[in-house]
Amino acid sequence: MIYDRFQQEAIDYINSGLSVLVSAPTGAGKTAIAEHIINRCIEQKIGVIYTAPIKALSNQKFRDFQGEFGDHIGILTGDVSLNPNAPVLIMTTEIFRNKVLDEPDSLKKYSWIIFDEIHYLDNPERGTVWEESLIFLPAHMKILGLSATIPNIKQLADWMESIHKKPVKMVVEEKRPVPLHFLYHCNN
Repeated sequence: MIYDRFQQEAIDYINSGLSVLVSAPTGAGKTAIAEHIINRCIEQKIGVIYTAPIKALSNQKFRDFQGEFGDHIGILTGDVSLNPNAPVLIMTTEIFRNKVLDEPDSLKKYSWIIFDEIHYLDNPERGTVWEESLIFLPAHMKILGLSATIPNIKQLADWMESIHKKPVKMVVEEKRPVPLHFLYHCNN
């Protein structure tokens, strides 16, 4: 597969065993980086967890990834538990945080955590879930954080490095492949 510059940069860091934060516009191809980790983990027979902020996105990712990776995919949300011992588990970030705090031994077989929409860390109501997940993350797990909107990516990487005493690489893409058009509508 041929990757864009930012995708290849992130994949090179991942292949070197480093945690990575990726900030790239919606539609730029951040999921391809997550799929690279998933493929590698399946090949190496190690586990990976993919978190999403809401059940609907978790369900969507489960359907998408199940189509590509078949029985290697499982899902855990508050409502659904399918193939919960799969090497690739999709879950809400709340479920992951609960596992980190209440069942840390259940995470031993997982070497990567992918936080989709990691900018939720800044959410006034739910940000503590991401914060606790990052602070109490098992030492053996590496992180891929994905977002279209991390304005302070350097500060976030520095904070994560200060907690885990391991490097966190940053990859930023500003080119928007899907242009935004702003229109104003008033009084018909």
